[in-house]
Amino acid sequence: MEKKTHVSLPKITFILTLVLASCQGSSDKETPPVQLPQALFRDGDIAFRRGTGITSRVVLAADREGNYSHTGILKKKDGQWYVIHAVPGEPDFKDDPDRVKMETIEAFFEKRKAVSGAIMRVQEDSIAACRAAVHAERLYDARVLFDHDYDLADTTKMYCTEFIDFVYRKEGVDLPEGRISHINIPGFKGDYLLPNDIAQSKRLWAEREATISSRMACWVE
Repeated sequence: MEKKTHVSLPKITFILTLVLASCQGSSDKETPPVQLPQALFRDGDIAFRRGTGITSRVVLAADREGNYSHTGILKKKDGQWYVIHAVPGEPDFKDDPDRVKMETIEAFFEKRKAVSGAIMRVQEDSIAACRAAVHAERLYDARVLFDHDYDLADTTKMYCTEFIDFVYRKEGVDLPEGRISHINIPGFKGDYLLPNDIAQSKRLWAEREATISSRMACWVE
């Protein structure tokens, strides 16, 4: 019988934040890879990070109450955990357009990209989360481009939070719960879905312990 691990979701967030913070404090030129509690992860978990680039600074300036500037969704493939996310300015090769990417979770949280981070889970609906991760991978395979217009009405292109909201809404899960950020700063004026609009979701904070299983078959018909 497979042994199951029980851990509360706030602990997952806390552990990851501490690990990343300790790595950022290192002055070594070659910082060892971030050690993450991967045995606790599950398809559909949502990754948040506080980034280091200009775009991250703009997001955090617009959302002073938020802790994170970027988000993605976890998917396990061939024994490796990946984060699927819509991101600008991180090309994998020359002339690589801004698009939905799928990269290892270690790359997502590496020192040059993340100051801190968290993993959160949609409580009480592991099947919806699993299927949301499958939808996300399909959008990656379709090479959906990044939405530089930040237009929630246009789903042919997507920005990071729009992407997470989209794949979960396909499974009937409303993470923003009506929240939207009204921004009025130079370069950004209008209504935007920011990482904190999702991070505040009541669906992401389980008060009771969750059962974590690293072996979960997942498909979408």
